[in-house]
Amino acid sequence: MSSAELFRQAFRRHATTVAVLTYLDDAGAPVGMTATSMCSLSAEPPTLLVCINRENRAHPEISGRGVFGVNLLAVSQRPIALYCSVVGRDKRLRPRWLAPDAADGTPRLADSLAHLECTVDRSYEAWSHTIIVGLIRSVWLNPQDSPPLLYHGGIYNQLETAAERTERFHWEMGDE
Repeated sequence: MSSAELFRQAFRRHATTVAVLTYLDDAGAPVGMTATSMCSLSAEPPTLLVCINRENRAHPEISGRGVFGVNLLAVSQRPIALYCSVVGRDKRLRPRWLAPDAADGTPRLADSLAHLECTVDRSYEAWSHTIIVGLIRSVWLNPQDSPPLLYHGGIYNQLETAAERTERFHWEMGDE
């Protein structure tokens, strides 16, 4: 197995929340891309890191405009994550996926757990990707308590619910 394949296999064992970056294309249409490399950087000032492959068509759009949104997805948004992750697909977002009350900034996905509107503070080229430091301009939090969509083992997944955890505990303890 090549070192690149070993690397992929190792990181498939790393569970992470699923984020979709959103931005407006040249025609002003809302577009999204599923991001697999995103994390918080600092609380003061509020910043995050996102890595984008320079061959991805989102790269020049986000780098050029300097503004993007990060949507942390709920389990119910798995179809959006799948749609925005297909290489070569036109990734214009469906109107039904968008929040009607979103501000005029970056597109916000309805029902996402959180939306962070960012400006590109700085960026660094690293091999095939650009590491973008996003300065967070605003944060929207969903008042609904929904489980997050996770990515692990090459598939989208979810945390078990409290009821499932309790049932599993009783089963493991031999309780009837």
